[in-house]
Amino acid sequence: MTKIQEAQLILKKLGLPEAQQNEIAGYTLLAICGIKEKDKWVKAKNQSKGVSKGIMSFIATNYQKEYAPNTRETIRRQVLHQLVQAGIVDYNPDIPDLPVNSPRTHYAISEIAIETIKTYRTRKWNDAVKKFKAQIGYLKDKYSKDREMSKVPLKLANGKTLMLSPGKHNEVQAV
Repeated sequence: MTKIQEAQLILKKLGLPEAQQNEIAGYTLLAICGIKEKDKWVKAKNQSKGVSKGIMSFIATNYQKEYAPNTRETIRRQVLHQLVQAGIVDYNPDIPDLPVNSPRTHYAISEIAIETIKTYRTRKWNDAVKKFKAQIGYLKDKYSKDREMSKVPLKLANGKTLMLSPGKHNEVQAV
């Protein structure tokens, strides 16, 4: 199994939704952990990286995968944002009060995630994943709970209740 496949499997086991188990998410995890193709996961490091000069450069240098400069936003919005929500990555851990639009924004693997990831391919892996889930939970579970919690009950004249998501798409039109 290649490192990118292992990274994608780790993301799956840590409960990331399918959309965040793709290749770009796998490469991002490898970069955040500083893992090269021949490295063992126990060598994962906690080192802050920016998107362009840190994560994308690491991927290009170590995996010969070049992403266009505009991919920076895709990595930030469709991978890192979810990794932060999942408790796998910390946002600005070294300087937490950086403004949101700071060019110095950086990311690092979280303590619980690095402890878990370092056990990959060892006898301790399954227990570490259980511990991670107990402490952090799974992002896909959080997303489904959020969807369920944001539903609005609509009681019909026949006594039946429908659960609808809030928003203009469910507004009742006056006739």
